[in-house]
Amino acid sequence: MFRRLLVLLTLCAAPALACGDKNMQKIEAPGSGVTLAYDLSPGQIYKGKVISKETVVGTSSNKIARGFSFDVTLSVRGPDAAHGGTKVTARYSNVDIRWGLPGASPISITALVNKATSQLQGLEVDFNVDESGKILYMPELPEDLPDDLRAVLQEALDTLETAFLSVPQRPLKIADTWKDDKTRGRKGKLGRYLEAVVTTKVDGFFRESATNTDLTKLTISETEKEVTTAKTGSHEVTKETTTTAYFAHGDRYLHKLVRDRRVFDPGNSTTFAGLDVTWSKSTAAPVAPAAANAIKQTQDISDPCHPDYVGGEDCQPGAAPTGGADAAGEAPPAGAEAPAVAPAPAAPPKAS
Repeated sequence: MFRRLLVLLTLCAAPALACGDKNMQKIEAPGSGVTLAYDLSPGQIYKGKVISKETVVGTSSNKIARGFSFDVTLSVRGPDAAHGGTKVTARYSNVDIRWGLPGASPISITALVNKATSQLQGLEVDFNVDESGKILYMPELPEDLPDDLRAVLQEALDTLETAFLSVPQRPLKIADTWKDDKTRGRKGKLGRYLEAVVTTKVDGFFRESATNTDLTKLTISETEKEVTTAKTGSHEVTKETTTTAYFAHGDRYLHKLVRDRRVFDPGNSTTFAGLDVTWSKSTAAPVAPAAANAIKQTQDISDPCHPDYVGGEDCQPGAAPTGGADAAGEAPPAGAEAPAVAPAPAAPPKAS
């Protein structure tokens, strides 16, 4: 009996996934290896479910638990000469935010959650990626956003990158390893600058029995430094991340990702975060070509008398409409490369 138990424990410890998840079966990879790439055919649709949880430990050891979940639909638009690669539009829905703040915070948590939810629900963001999964362009948030609201929205934007892990354009075999360096922003300039080193290893090949999908298992470690520079000075935050991902090599997309992260923010807090994202591939649908150089604009309409206002307040009789757009619904002047962070109707218009 003891011998049988010992053998069972040994078998489960080696391919942990095979015993821990009965929906997965280990398979042999082709002798020539497996090449990973993304299907970026115009009109292709990907649907994602995102669940994020985290615990923030302050310098005085006080703890705050928070998290959010939402659905994301990615629509592949096609080649984009403005930023390179392929343009993809992400649309958020079913947003559920559970956010915590320190007890002494002057900000109303209810107001913050309601504001962030209204900003994310129906939000559409354009970004660019190539077939290797490298993000070529991701918009920055407006600089005048409050810090707490920025934290929620930035995390939602960063989640888009989990749909496209960077992969090498060559056949891969078990134990193959590669490194990637990534940067975003301008070093030493006002705003956010990010640099990171990502190390990825092929950790086996599996078949998901429920969908009959063949998957390449990847284990990833990442060290990241983020510097935010303002007129008053700069602040550096470091992140350490471990990730397990499953790439559908036959269907050419990232199927599932589980991530654990530690964020050290000197003088403020240490954050322990977990992220679970599942993607599915839908049948490609015809899509009208996007404008060659379309950039989303920031629109913030707070006047209840404005024809595009979608808030809960009533227009008072006799009040004249004002706001970021005129009565004809024109977008504000161009000049800021930022996602359309604004309360959105059920089917929000896109600025193109």
